[in-house]
Amino acid sequence: MNAKTITEHLSLPFEAAESIREALLIGLACYGLYVELDNACEVAKLCGHPWPEEARPIDPTGSADTVTKFAEAMRYLDIYERAARREQA
Repeated sequence: MNAKTITEHLSLPFEAAESIREALLIGLACYGLYVELDNACEVAKLCGHPWPEEARPIDPTGSADTVTKFAEAMRYLDIYERAARREQA
């Protein structure tokens, strides 16, 4: 799909794209915290001091490709914004 086709099918104010990007970054940071806590649980278990089951973090997505989905969403925003800026020029 070329840049012209993208902007023909999607109308998004730049402010909305900025808000979406900010939400994606917040979500990615939160997911990163989950991964960090999950890793700490595994290290504690390997050291013989497992966390109680109720203290273990729960994957909010249940999906192995969460980070990939965040990256794809941000890439689509970048593609759209570049195309829209080219059209405005």
